[in-house]
This record gives sequence, C-alpha cells and structure tokens, in this order.
Amino acid sequence: MILSKTKFNLYCRLNSRKQREKLGMFIAEGIKCVDDTIHFFTPEAIIVKEGEQDVCERYKEYPVFTVTESEMKQLSQFQSLPSVIAVYKIPEHLEFNRKDFKSGLTLMLDGVQDPGNLGTILRIASWFGVARVVLGSGCADPFNPKAVQASMGAIGMVRFSQEDLLTIIENNPEIPVCGTLLDGTDIYTTPLSLPAFVVMGNEGNGLSEEIRSRVNLPLLIPSFAQGPHAESLNVAAATAITLSEFMRRQSS
Repeated sequence: MILSKTKFNLYCRLNSRKQREKLGMFIAEGIKCVDDTIHFFTPEAIIVKEGEQDVCERYKEYPVFTVTESEMKQLSQFQSLPSVIAVYKIPEHLEFNRKDFKSGLTLMLDGVQDPGNLGTILRIASWFGVARVVLGSGCADPFNPKAVQASMGAIGMVRFSQEDLLTIIENNPEIPVCGTLLDGTDIYTTPLSLPAFVVMGNEGNGLSEEIRSRVNLPLLIPSFAQGPHAESLNVAAATAITLSEFMRRQSS
C-alpha cells in the first residue's frame, strides 16, 4: 500500500521528542534495527522505500506501506537512507516500586544527554543482565531513533523507567549508592555487593551536585597507562567496566 499523505505528515512529526510523547509512537530505522525490535513492540506501520520488493516481502505479516525516496529522506534522521522504517507504539510508562529495588542492581543515569550513549548503555545493561535502569532528568529520550539504533534491540529487553533519581535514593536509604568519581576507591579492590544503585553521570559534567552528595560508595576506575593518558572515559565505557566488575563479583 502507498502511505497516505495524512499518515506521512503524522510520522514525520516523530523526529521530535515532544511529538513522540504526544502521539505515543517512535521509529526504528533500517533492516537490522527493525529486526532487533519488531518482536518487542506493536508495529503501527512498516514503511518501505519504493522498489524494495524483497523488503516488503520480509515484513508481509505487518501493515506495510511504500514511500518515495524523497519521502523516506524526510522521515529518516540518518544520512544513510534506510530501506525500511518501523513505526511502533511507545509502551505504557513504567514506574518501579520500592520492593523492586530490594534485590539486584539498579543502574541510574543522571543527565546522559547523547542518545547514542544512552542506547549503548541500554545495550550494555542488557548484556550484563541488569534488572532495572532509571533515567533521571536531563537524559536523552530513549525513543530517539539514534538511541533505538544504538541499543541493538535492548530497548525492548531492558526494563527502564523515567523517574526522579533523588526521590528513589531518599526512599531507599538502606541501599548503597555507587558512583564513579576521581576521589573514589579502586573498583577492583573495593567490596561490592547487591542490592545497589549505580549512578552514571553526564558526558561533560559527571554527576550533578545533588546526586553526588548522595553517593556513599565512590568508586574509581584506575588507569593502567604508564605515561600520559586520556583525561576520562566515555560514560558508556565507564558503565560497561562498572557493571562488569559488579557482576563478576556476584558470579565468583
């Protein structure tokens, strides 16, 4: 079927976070991303660039619509034009309750603004079997197309919520709050146990002051370089190292 002008104009609006939230829909771009996500969300439409008959056949069990190359350029947020875009319903907003935090590890993100970093962190959380991810204020939209693509399907696998971090921390005073800080103790020698909150901060500024003041188990990821080295780690890389060390301790 050819995509109607009304639906085309509607789906073009999904490049805006405000419109995604208002309309309750988001998009996934490219065959790999669509294949990674299609079993986790309800497809509103599968939009295929005209002439891609094999792609139409690939998704024939779903509502498939075709668009021109020019229209696909308007729908896409990427320079490399995809052959397919899926339009999904955003699932109902999740909020964790207090008992959820009593076991396992809760990853908290404090102002992670880059959607690529956010998607990668969700992928990392999925890999290490993290029970929960909480996105605090200032975080990128997890349904941004770049975050969806970077998550490699983890957007549908990881349980995440968008809530106030400070409220959760204050409501669970018995759970240690861990954060990576330059004045922290070596993560490889510090005792680590669950349950725990692990908080990762903004790409440029790290943890906000109010969250930093609640960290009672500051951790340092040491450099093993013998000479000059990079000033800091990317937040996704730091998250991977921190989660890896926590999970390694639990299995040893």
